[in-house]
Amino acid sequence: MKTIFRAIIFSLCCMSAIFASAMDLPVKMVNGKAYYYYVVKKGDTIYSLQKRLGITHKQLVESNPGAADGLRTDATLLFAVNEFGDGSPVVIETEESAEPQPTDIVMHKVKKGETLYGISRQYGVKPDDIIALNPEAVSGIKKDATLRIPVTKPEDAAPVAADEVKQEDVLNEDVFMSPEYRLKPVRPAIETVPMDGEDESENDASQYEEGDTTEVQTESRPATIAVILPFMLEEETPGKQAMLFTDFYKGLLLAADTLSNRGDSVKIYAYDTMCDMARLKAILSEDAVRDASVIIAPDGDAQLAAIADAVAGRDTKVINVFNVKDSLFVNHPELIQTNIPHRKMYAKAVDAMMRIYPDYVPVIIRNRDGRNDKAEFINYMTDVYRSRGVEPIEVEYEGALVVAQLDALPTDGTRYVIVPTSGSLNEFNKFIHAIKTERDIRDIALFGYPDWTAFRGDAEELLHAVDATVFSRFYYDDDSFDTRSLARAFERWYGSPMIEVVPNQGVLGFDVGNMVIRNLRANNGSFNPEDERYTGVQSSFEFNRAADNDSAGYCNNEIYILRFAPGRRVERLSF
Repeated sequence: MKTIFRAIIFSLCCMSAIFASAMDLPVKMVNGKAYYYYVVKKGDTIYSLQKRLGITHKQLVESNPGAADGLRTDATLLFAVNEFGDGSPVVIETEESAEPQPTDIVMHKVKKGETLYGISRQYGVKPDDIIALNPEAVSGIKKDATLRIPVTKPEDAAPVAADEVKQEDVLNEDVFMSPEYRLKPVRPAIETVPMDGEDESENDASQYEEGDTTEVQTESRPATIAVILPFMLEEETPGKQAMLFTDFYKGLLLAADTLSNRGDSVKIYAYDTMCDMARLKAILSEDAVRDASVIIAPDGDAQLAAIADAVAGRDTKVINVFNVKDSLFVNHPELIQTNIPHRKMYAKAVDAMMRIYPDYVPVIIRNRDGRNDKAEFINYMTDVYRSRGVEPIEVEYEGALVVAQLDALPTDGTRYVIVPTSGSLNEFNKFIHAIKTERDIRDIALFGYPDWTAFRGDAEELLHAVDATVFSRFYYDDDSFDTRSLARAFERWYGSPMIEVVPNQGVLGFDVGNMVIRNLRANNGSFNPEDERYTGVQSSFEFNRAADNDSAGYCNNEIYILRFAPGRRVERLSF
């Protein structure tokens, strides 16, 4: 089974250095051509090798395309002497000076889903031995390709049955990485994480220098995160949703790096479900998944239910990040919903509206022929106000709201908060100009929806112009120091910016990764949903029991109230 994501460790921006002298590396012949070679050691990163070898990221990856996916301990990197040498003579290892090579060759036709690592395990050889006879395999293998496999003796090289090669399904094995993603400082962090007793408000960059970690010796379960999502890597061109899941995973790895100064470790495994239930069931049988502290689950209802059943009664928490409407957490104590449920969100939003706008009367504006997609919220809000003796006013318009309709509201000193029945941009443009004009005449306010956090350009400017207030599960401020730092780090690591969507999936991965890893550290490798509240770059998390009994799971209890103040300022309050 093919694993997911092909990128774990990425380098910083390419250095501009050019080779000034030959590499200080041994040389061997591969297919009649001389190559400098380097065997990757545990702890090596692309960045550290760039510095050690004096090369750029581009040069390293062009010579070793597989390195674009990360490094695996004991992998061999090759650099052509005619490209990287300075013309000086080189000493080429002979067959006598090199390790004895197998002389027998068997032919292997690659099957769908097979990986270089899995095939090497099947024949009991190193992946580099296969690459030496099949140089094209350094950049990956394809279905139906024929590989030459070196073996020592037929009796010593009995193939392992394919169904015994369990590691093939584990991300870190297939992407040429150690199974353990060591939390070591390998690149500048976005935020510091102080050691116990330090002041968290102080940003000490020296904490992030190589070798400056402190091992924490505690008796605890191994902290393990299993990311199980439909990355759709077997598709020639994964769709946008799969790419968003990939951005989420990249953000999670960035979070792991920012927390690296503590020196402890966490194992991060990732699996591609390909939206296939049979594949998911096979993944759930993996030891790494069965022993995981946390599973980050896919968004499909059926797959989420299968995971919930698989972990029942175990000390594994399933974190549902993507399925907003799922309610399995109500009856599954192992499930954690990171999105506050709609009804609870509405309750907190209406409570916030009443506190921010006391003594205001809500005015519901409705386009007779419009979408009116917020009926559930409007009905809930109306019931709450009526229960407190306040009758909301309804203004119905056709096509576009006009100022005269707002002028018709009683002018007896009553203040009004306008609440539209739609959160769409199209409907927003039909009422916002009348509200902006009316604000010059009387004291009115505008209260709106999470959809508005995605507005850009003129619509965003108008939110600030009318001092609008919005409720939302999340908020990502493009102009804040934290978000700009994170965006720069993401592009530096991965060579491309985060996909622009709301909520931003790369930032979501960063927030979830920070929250989960901090929690695992604080609780000796187990995830405690009742741990302290966490505030991230885009999301905040505070989990409460869904019901007052031990058989219920947990859900997030946090929403943001956002005030789009004049001057492009956004005030973010947590409720």
